[in-house]
Amino acid sequence: MTPAALWMRHGTCDDGLCRPGAHARPSSPLTIAGTVEAELTARELRDHRWQPALIASSPVRRARQTAAIVARVSDSRLAEPISAFAEWRAPHCVLGLAPNQYPPDYINWRQQRADNPDSALPGGESLRAFAERALEAATVASDLATQHGPVLIVSHRLLIGALAALHHGYRHPADIFGYASDFRLAPAQLWAPPRETT
Repeated sequence: MTPAALWMRHGTCDDGLCRPGAHARPSSPLTIAGTVEAELTARELRDHRWQPALIASSPVRRARQTAAIVARVSDSRLAEPISAFAEWRAPHCVLGLAPNQYPPDYINWRQQRADNPDSALPGGESLRAFAERALEAATVASDLATQHGPVLIVSHRLLIGALAALHHGYRHPADIFGYASDFRLAPAQLWAPPRETT
């Protein structure tokens, strides 16, 4: 039995290659390696005869590019990008920066954000807003699968990690974000909620 909604992380982008560990900028495009990763995953799905009725994605450039590649290889319909599937919005002050380059304001905010999940720095998303958006993303994915059949959603590591956290029962925004931060999913790899056992 195949999942109704399958999640895929985008392929390697330029910031991911040149600035490992940094918060990738929204405009960062796929690298050649990222394009190949997306094609290989799409072919793997095709070889396993899993045909998405619809491919949706985050509006972020690297996710849109990955989704377009998968749609072409799998000959599937590509939906308009959906904002609920976007990555956590890191504050403007850290985009493209590695952890050793983070400014003091961001470091201070990180140390306090678990106690104040509604706080955010300019351009950034609070932990509560991110947790609520992850819940929205799960609902939207379920609705798409109900309406169209099997759906593939191209998104980002933190957002997919937040979905995994919700699946495991985490509900506090700081716990969801902490789980998502530790979640590992290689570029262009797949994730689906583990099946419930009865």
